[in-house]
Amino acid sequence: MFDVSFAELVVVGIVALVVIGPEKLPAVARTAGYFIGRARRYVERVKHELREEVEFDDLRKLKNSVHEAAHSFESSIRTEINQVQREVTSHSTNSRTKKPHKTEQDTITEHDIQE
Repeated sequence: MFDVSFAELVVVGIVALVVIGPEKLPAVARTAGYFIGRARRYVERVKHELREEVEFDDLRKLKNSVHEAAHSFESSIRTEINQVQREVTSHSTNSRTKKPHKTEQDTITEHDIQE
């Protein structure tokens, strides 16, 4: 977090010893350590929440793209089904209205039956 060398720590320790005094230095060091620990945990918690939010946002985007692809696929399938149904209906209507052509075999069979 901070880039502090050993020499800088020694200087800070000596200044704290002179300013605070040897009796209060351990209590002040404990309190400072407590607050530094809380600050680190807070920073880690915020980082963790940000990572989760970014992952959640990525998952939301993925879900939306999959949903759009599924909707597009469903739409194209429905279009194809409707087209096939129209063709089947058209052929069915045409076959009902048209009389079949008589073939030579049909003519022979009808002639044999009449005799």
